Amino acid sequence: MRRPTLPALALAVSVALSACGSLLPDEPNIDISGSYVGRIVGSDGRSALLDVTVQEKDLRVTASVTSRDTGQSFTLTGTRSVYDASPVTVDTVAELGTGSACAGGFTERYQVRATFSRAGRTGSVGAQGYVNHQTCNAATGRYEDVTLNSGSLELTRR
Repeated sequence: MRRPTLPALALAVSVALSACGSLLPDEPNIDISGSYVGRIVGSDGRSALLDVTVQEKDLRVTASVTSRDTGQSFTLTGTRSVYDASPVTVDTVAELGTGSACAGGFTERYQVRATFSRAGRTGSVGAQGYVNHQTCNAATGRYEDVTLNSGSLELTRR
């Protein structure tokens, strides 16, 4: 029985990957640093507007978030995807309050995942993702998901 040659095997893998769709980002890299207007839409359909400033440096990301409704502000920190391409995926967390029974002693935390992309080749940069708000349950010592301030996220650069 004849073994497939390396070029034939590479071609077969290439065809299989293209049929499945590439999982790696393949568009030009984008600078995600800047000011954004954001919106969270909860599972109840209610929405809230946000002002967001993102700073990216060496794969580390910091985002300052202010609610237009309540004026509450907090800072998220995390990382961006390592690929020098787009779309760019960002994972961040903010841990707030002190003295709780949960890990780290925080009373609440926000976990945010956002995927930044460009609308067309020269369009503006924006992101879609989600916000997960959790509060500490003192009885169990675990963080629990809450619907308030959780939901889908939209960002568009100013």
